Amino acid sequence: MPSGPAWTVIARREFLERVRTVWFAIVTVLGPVGMIALIVVPAWLAARSADEKVTIQVVDRSGENLFPAIARTAAAAGARLDLQSVAPAIEEEVLLARIRDEKINGFLLLPEKVLEGESAVYRGDNATNFRIQVQLKQAINAAALEVRARQAGIELETIAQLYNPQIDVLARHDTGRGEASSAEASFLVGYAVMFILYMSILLYAVNVMRSVVQEKTSRVIEIVVSATRPRSLMLGKVVGVGSVGLLQLGIWFVMALLLLTYREQVLGAFGIDGAGEVELPSLGAVDVAVILAYFALGYFFYAALYAAIGAMVNSDQEAQQAQTPVVLLLILPVVMVQVVANDPRSGLAQVLTQVPFSSPVLMPMRYLLDGATWIDVAISLGILVASILGAVALAGRIYRVGILMYGKRPTLRELARWLTYR
Repeated sequence: MPSGPAWTVIARREFLERVRTVWFAIVTVLGPVGMIALIVVPAWLAARSADEKVTIQVVDRSGENLFPAIARTAAAAGARLDLQSVAPAIEEEVLLARIRDEKINGFLLLPEKVLEGESAVYRGDNATNFRIQVQLKQAINAAALEVRARQAGIELETIAQLYNPQIDVLARHDTGRGEASSAEASFLVGYAVMFILYMSILLYAVNVMRSVVQEKTSRVIEIVVSATRPRSLMLGKVVGVGSVGLLQLGIWFVMALLLLTYREQVLGAFGIDGAGEVELPSLGAVDVAVILAYFALGYFFYAALYAAIGAMVNSDQEAQQAQTPVVLLLILPVVMVQVVANDPRSGLAQVLTQVPFSSPVLMPMRYLLDGATWIDVAISLGILVASILGAVALAGRIYRVGILMYGKRPTLRELARWLTYR
């Protein structure tokens, strides 16, 4: 008989019961690996993205030849900007065509009265990259100081102490394929959609796992399996829970569209003025369809994995540990969101939005930022559908065997054997 206070006996039993599981060992190893990946991978990708030069053409209509000073200041600050001077009279349609054909990332327009405080305008496919906005603003203000010092005939250091110009840069997100929109608003809308998809996929996929675990532990599954095949049971759970998610998400997007359409009236009802000054990109029916498609496919992909996890474990405690690797796969694209936002048409953004683990979360954001063509979306959806078929096939084999196993914790070797069963 064990000795000691009752609580120590219970604590020892609870501790050993969890520590002795194979999932505890796996998660203990994967935890630090996942932490390192969450820190190193996004930083490495961001560093690679920062090393890539951004091509920007400068249209100087100020008449003061600001371009040499802007280019020199940007280079001295270490900005990875390939600044090119173009004729002041060039038409914006020509520059937008160059953005659309990916010959340049964007163009910087310096208006005639920029030295008098009129804002410069940057239009580009990476206008949501706030680092570039800051670099351009610093270079323009430094160039303005040089011109003023030259005009006044005094030292640059002296005029810098007497006058500190703050010429703003209005960033307009534009890929040359449609209407431009505020960079900040485009980023916020894309980020909001990404976060909603991440939370929805995670919550509803976890519900599938918990439903499987609950029925397995209550032995209700024995009655259900006697009337239907395990694979049909798994498919029914995935489709049923997913339908609830689609319905809820659809209602949310309808409400969001109504609020965006009538936001002035809504804010006016609360006595808030200035609603018309808030510029938000519009979401059309096609945009909503793309978002819902990625939610549905992303949900089915992860729900199949979670259903397999639910069939492998014997309790909610084991399920919490066993789901950690899958959660890490879903969290990783969330921490890489800035890579896509900084340059939606970059090679890194394209790879991240094609991989099935991250495409359901990141591709809708990239699409809303106009960084993906319909061909990109079609390829991404094709890869995701193929991945779902593979995940469902593998999960179905695990589900078929594991759903009727009680008390015994499967080893990795046994899991591999389950996958080979026909």
